[in-house]
Amino acid sequence: MPRSLTRRQFARLLAGACTALPLLESLPARAQEATPAPKRLVLLFNPNGTITDAFWPGAGATETEFSLGPILTPLADFKDRMLLLHGIEISVAEQANVGPGGPHQKGLGGLFTGRELQTGTMADGDGSLAGWANGISVDQEVVQRLNPPTLLPSLELGVRATASDVMGRISYSGPGSPVPPMNDPREVFQRLNSGFSNDLAGPELATARDQRRMVMAAVQAQYSALRPRVSVRDREKLELHADFLNGIVRRLDYGIRPGPACIQPGEPRKVSVDDANDMPDIAQLQMDLLALALACDLTRVASVQFSTAINAIPFPWLGSSAEGHNLSHRGPSDTAAHDQLVARATWYSEKVAYLVRQLAAISEGDRSLLDNTVLVWGNELSVGSTHSHKDVPFLTIGSAGGYFKTGRYLELGGVPNNRLLISLLNAMGVEASTFGHPDFGKAGPLPGLTA
Repeated sequence: MPRSLTRRQFARLLAGACTALPLLESLPARAQEATPAPKRLVLLFNPNGTITDAFWPGAGATETEFSLGPILTPLADFKDRMLLLHGIEISVAEQANVGPGGPHQKGLGGLFTGRELQTGTMADGDGSLAGWANGISVDQEVVQRLNPPTLLPSLELGVRATASDVMGRISYSGPGSPVPPMNDPREVFQRLNSGFSNDLAGPELATARDQRRMVMAAVQAQYSALRPRVSVRDREKLELHADFLNGIVRRLDYGIRPGPACIQPGEPRKVSVDDANDMPDIAQLQMDLLALALACDLTRVASVQFSTAINAIPFPWLGSSAEGHNLSHRGPSDTAAHDQLVARATWYSEKVAYLVRQLAAISEGDRSLLDNTVLVWGNELSVGSTHSHKDVPFLTIGSAGGYFKTGRYLELGGVPNNRLLISLLNAMGVEASTFGHPDFGKAGPLPGLTA
């Protein structure tokens, strides 16, 4: 039986229980063999649309016979694990009468939520005003519905995604509740490294576990006593938090499965998150840390946000000194701007390919970690110079454990992105036929994606 706790010990344990948990002992090898590999979801974003003639397949492409445009060439080795999806629109942004905001705001707010924006005072480049997205994003829906028993429920990473407004957020835990990304790899390192910090062993570890369970039981008892005395809305909030606490209790008995690819990370060098010259190093460090987090099963849900909507930054390592937003407005007749935008988009593709190669190299039974993951890459616009939200570039990599039939280019004919989000929920094991705005998220998942 655990020793009794002083008031100070109780407070300290409660604080620790509601943040990062210590790494627990690994599951026995026999249990690992009997447990199927988990599925993972990774959202990816880069801004300002794409260059259509360098992204989409050329004339004559079919579902299974298609070429990748120059922008996607770095991913050519993974064409057979890809779904290239043409004909998806961000409907809540494309329809002018749905919610406030400008094109960049509406596009990014609706990208992974499928919801309109709330009213607010944040300004788009055209002066339009709006608030945060009015719904949960697909990654956080997975977290809340499945409550994965991992150290971190989800991991949000940024690469110069430092704006603190609606054009700087892709993940939402609920209406008007954005989840900020971590832009500094050293901060990410500290978050992940707590999973490798375990100074206790044997009886001491068992005592620590029992003490944490005491804390959780006490907190849950307080919620149970409070529940009958609060409003319906507050009761819903308490139930959500109770689910969170239940997840913590489950994670007390959960150990990561370390394998050869799971090693304690070294501390990254100090970088400046706002310095354009550090952006390539930051991107690589973030991808390294994400691959480690997935390999060690520290999280199963993650996102990577390259910059923010509008993206007013240079890329000096590519010899491109103009602001990205300015370049995207010059139109296809400006060949210099066209070439710089293609080079930038190809750089994003190289970073994604760098992550994908790491995941593909990690074996999990008869599959790879990549095969048990689905990475979803999107944008807030289709073309920067037109601000269109039709034919937004979407692609997925990985099959989510065989759920998706990959190696295909699909023409979808103008469907809401809500349907893609429903497909992702289903792939992760969440039963759902609707998601996001009721006018666009009620037609079910996209047809023809599954194996």
